[in-house]
Parts: sequence; C-alpha cells; structure tokens
Amino acid sequence: MKIRLTDRQKNQIANRLYAPDESLERATVVTHHGTELIIENVEGKLLRANARRTLGVLTTGDRVGWRTGEDARQIIEFVYPRSNTLIRPDTHGKARLMAANIDQVLIILAPTPWMNPNVVERTLVATLDLPATPIIVLNKIDLLATTQTEHQALIEQTLALWAAQDINIVRISTKTGEGLNDLRNVLDDKISMMIGLSGVGKTSLARSITAQAATATINELSAHSQEGQHTTRHSTLFRLDHMQGGLIDAPGVRDFAVAAQNAQAIDRAFPDILKLAEGCRFYNCTHSQEPSCAVQAAVANGQLDSRRFENYQSLKRECPH
Repeated sequence: MKIRLTDRQKNQIANRLYAPDESLERATVVTHHGTELIIENVEGKLLRANARRTLGVLTTGDRVGWRTGEDARQIIEFVYPRSNTLIRPDTHGKARLMAANIDQVLIILAPTPWMNPNVVERTLVATLDLPATPIIVLNKIDLLATTQTEHQALIEQTLALWAAQDINIVRISTKTGEGLNDLRNVLDDKISMMIGLSGVGKTSLARSITAQAATATINELSAHSQEGQHTTRHSTLFRLDHMQGGLIDAPGVRDFAVAAQNAQAIDRAFPDILKLAEGCRFYNCTHSQEPSCAVQAAVANGQLDSRRFENYQSLKRECPH
C-alpha cells in the first residue's frame, strides 16, 4: 500500500518553519488524545499539554519545545526535526502519523504462533525503509523444549538465516526472566517500537521492562483527557525501568509491513542476494530470465532458499522506486 501525502501534510510533518526559542523547555510527546497531549519533560515528569495549531499533527515520540501559558497550561510551540516518521493505515484504513523518532523496531516472535517468514522479512524491509534498526526478539523460549522437533528445527533454521544477514536476534522468556538483561542492553538509550502477532507476549514483555509507576501515571492522565475512553487506538511511549530510552506500543497500527518505498531498503534486508548478484552477467540483471544469472543459479543449486528469493522478487515488484 502506497501512502501519498499532500504538500500541506508534508510541510506540517517537516515542521521546519521556525527556529526554536531558547527559552522553551524541552519534552517528548508520550501520547495524544484529540487536541490534548501528554508530554514528558527533561526531569521525567508527565504533563498534559496543547500544541499551537500551526504546528500541524504531532505524534508519539516527537521532541518538542514548550512553555507554561497564562492559564497555567503547557503550550507546545515548537517541534524539533524528526529523524523518521511512521505513517500507516489505522484500524479504519485511514493514513495516520503514528510515531516519530524511532531508533529500532522489535519484531516479537514466539514458537507459537510462529510468524510467516515472508511477513518477518517484509517487516525487516519496512523497518529499514523508515529508516530504523530491526531487532528480532524470540519470546517464550521456555516453550522450545516442548515444541515438536520438526517445528523447532524450522525455527532454528529460519533464525540462523536471518542471523547470517547481521540481524540482531535476542532470545528471551518473560516467564523465567531468561535473556531479559540482554534485551535491556539492546534497548538502553534507544526509542524502540514493538511489532508482533497477537499471542506472542508483547504485553508481558512491556510489563517486564517498563517503569510501572510512569505507566500508571500515563493511564491516569489519559483517563482525564478528552478522549480517554479511546486510548487503545493511540500509540504510547513507555519509559524503560531503570534505563534510558523508551518503548512505543502502537496498537492502532493495522499493517506495519506496507510496500517499501525505497529499493535500497529491500537490498539491505537481503544482503545475501545482493552479494550473489555481483556474479551476474548483466549489471542490471532482474534475476528473472536473463542468461548467466548468478542468483538463479544459487536457487537452482540450493545455495539460496527459493522461498526467500521469491519473497525478494515480490517485494521488488511492489516497490515504486
């Protein structure tokens, strides 16, 4: 799905019209409900705020400048440049700005339900297209011991394939606590977003690594907001427990792995195919029907997994650039 923005929307998203006033205090947008936002200041205090209408749409993860107005309310007057933006269809199919300034995306997997590898690879591409760093997190590793041998072998084979492409894979169990310290090291000082199927343990994972006192305050402030009864459709930034950084939960994102807008993101997610392509006879080989294609030869002799190659070709066909 290709999402097009009007020039006005692009200008609003850019938010580059004015230089920040040095007297403004800094904060990060935690979540929003209608015209009201919850922000976190540099001391870690959560506040309700409103933004100047000229700033356009603000979203979770935005870094902002604010001051206290005459009525003692916090007024956001500036949005600092964004490193990236996540724009996706919401639950109603309408394109929305879901989050900004995402450092890395956690693709949460579990032995069951096991995510289709094609979907995982599409998610890797979408992450690199933001751009952000993808991290694969295998949760519920305590279940591997009771998993059928064939399915366990498939999981290990697939994870090994992605690990060979320099994708960081972290194995954890929120039930036993195994691997959580490794995950904390990966998350420290980063803004991360969780993506995963229902049932893979995203909620229990969030509870294991986020600051529960801050989460309770967010829920309390949200309950008193203009749209408190609809908070589940908004993305929210939760602070990590005893660490710098945060975790974005975006339940309103219906389809994260939309078609890549940049072919380079696809190549970065499939470096093995890119390397094989160096042996093709033609520099612009599409790896379909050209003679002396090193990629097709690798598929034929089993060096390259045919499923992975077909997924790569499908992503390339969908990409407009």
